[in-house]
Amino acid sequence: MGRLLLTALLVACVPEEDKPKPEPEPEPEISCDPEAAPSLVIGQGQGSAFTPLVEGASVTLDVAPQGGYGVSIRAKTTGLLTDDAVDVLLETEIEGELSGSFVNQGTNLYCQDDNTGLLWGVVVGFDSASFPDPDALIALDGEQATLIVEATDVDGDSARAEVVVIIEVGG
Repeated sequence: MGRLLLTALLVACVPEEDKPKPEPEPEPEISCDPEAAPSLVIGQGQGSAFTPLVEGASVTLDVAPQGGYGVSIRAKTTGLLTDDAVDVLLETEIEGELSGSFVNQGTNLYCQDDNTGLLWGVVVGFDSASFPDPDALIALDGEQATLIVEATDVDGDSARAEVVVIIEVGG
């Protein structure tokens, strides 16, 4: 019995450096393939979340960094060079007429775990001369607007999407 106890103690006291170490898990390979067909989906979300905007969705307005007001969006892409800057054309149309156009240069397009690109922090705005203050925006309440987003990477590849939404002001 004494031998068994002594053997058990010796095995339990093996120095840490002599114990076999598990192999580290390999890092998942993330590859946003710039050779895929370019595509872009307009959506919204927070953090890493992305929810595509569907036709007829109600959206609210935010202050646009370029001045004026507009709809904060995210864009999910394929086929564009990620982890680099893209230029993003942001336009709105009301009843088929351009009501705002702005190019946001140098927006970061990040590669995601699902092998798509994701950009955020951009606002598809309305012309600040036509809609200079919140009072002028009241006329947009309940109106349909087309949000147009086109991203162009440093290699000149681009992807574009449009979605018709309903504007909510002061909701």
